[in-house]
Amino acid sequence: MPSQAEIESAQRTLGGTHKAVLSLLALLALNLFLGDFDEPSPPPDPQATTAAVGLALAAILLRRFASSPIIRPSSAVFLSVGALVSAAGLGVLGTLLALETGSAETGLLFTLAGFIFALRIPRPLGVPGAG
Repeated sequence: MPSQAEIESAQRTLGGTHKAVLSLLALLALNLFLGDFDEPSPPPDPQATTAAVGLALAAILLRRFASSPIIRPSSAVFLSVGALVSAAGLGVLGTLLALETGSAETGLLFTLAGFIFALRIPRPLGVPGAG
């Protein structure tokens, strides 16, 4: 059973990471929305699409594993932070694609996907309010 100090530390870590990821994704989306990207949307890039699917699956699986009842609370927090970082990776990938192609459409979609994956803070079972 985790101590109260460990639980509070986990809550601070997850809360801070969650806010940082949401802020990063909002800034990336704002940059893409207001930026000077006026090229037509390029055809899909198979490598970028594969990377985006991989990041999305990582976010889903890490979040799911973090809520497992058999995992240690410290590992659950680590997996939860990994899920948030994977979601942030989608926004970064989208921004890099927009800068490379001059078109913001794909970048905004990837950033929106990352924002959706990061919208709700992961709740490991070792942390109160989990479920």
